[in-house]
Amino acid sequence: LEPSLYRRIMGPHFDRLPPTLRDIHEVNGDSGAQGVGEVIAGSNRAARLIAEIMRFPPPGRYPVHVHFAERRGTETWTRDFGGHRFRSVLGKDGRYLRERFGPIGFRFHLASDARGLRMIFRGWTIAGIPMPGFLAPRIVAREHEENGRFHFEVEAAMPVVGRIIGYRGTLDRVPASTGKLNTRHFEVEAPSSVRRSGSCR
Repeated sequence: LEPSLYRRIMGPHFDRLPPTLRDIHEVNGDSGAQGVGEVIAGSNRAARLIAEIMRFPPPGRYPVHVHFAERRGTETWTRDFGGHRFRSVLGKDGRYLRERFGPIGFRFHLASDARGLRMIFRGWTIAGIPMPGFLAPRIVAREHEENGRFHFEVEAAMPVVGRIIGYRGTLDRVPASTGKLNTRHFEVEAPSSVRRSGSCR
């Protein structure tokens, strides 16, 4: 099998990741993960409108399912927060990860260590046209392992508008044959990191 997308981008740094992170990102063909999460929305009308246009889920605590589909080195992630779904397409852009939400694309440097992974923003485009940095969204995306589980934390904000969305939670890998979220094994309760802070930073 061809190395996974994250492994091809990160090279030997991929092996520095905690085991649960490596397991999530070793995507070949179809696979998935499920868990629980919390969504924190923007606090003003403009932020909520942008979130609706991007089809982000409304604020709340949800069972979460993420479906990974890998085709010819490109991965499609479909995130389902309690029935609210949004999708992005990930690929390799030189030494960066490229993630596209419809016509809007982002480039990230993947910085790793034994504690986890940080996605560091390196540029954005609309319909393939490079956009100026002063208009760029402020994106914070982190993954780490805690008590043997995969934890994620994402926040996106826009200049002037402020936070568009924040979401965080935990995931466990599930077999590729699992087509639907099995909620029997998960209580819809925010992870400990959410309960401690009460918001995404």
